[in-house]
Amino acid sequence: MDRDVLMHQLEERFREEFSKALKALEDAPDGHWIEASEMAFRDAALTVAREGLELAVQAKVDAHPTAQAAAFSPSQPCDQRHPASSE
Repeated sequence: MDRDVLMHQLEERFREEFSKALKALEDAPDGHWIEASEMAFRDAALTVAREGLELAVQAKVDAHPTAQAAAFSPSQPCDQRHPASSE
């Protein structure tokens, strides 16, 4: 697991999501700043938290010593139908 790579990926996602939330605040009408942007900030935080956890867990799984041994290439799907009997 490359911690620096993960941090860079998460920083980029945070910037993207936080930028959206700031846009919602900037576009909010006077007197409605919180109402118009609160959910955008909440959603940004939840998105970054969820994606961060997903990336971190996947990186840990991929870095595990048995990850390569567990990887396999699926075979072509085989035809499971049996030929009709000629009774």
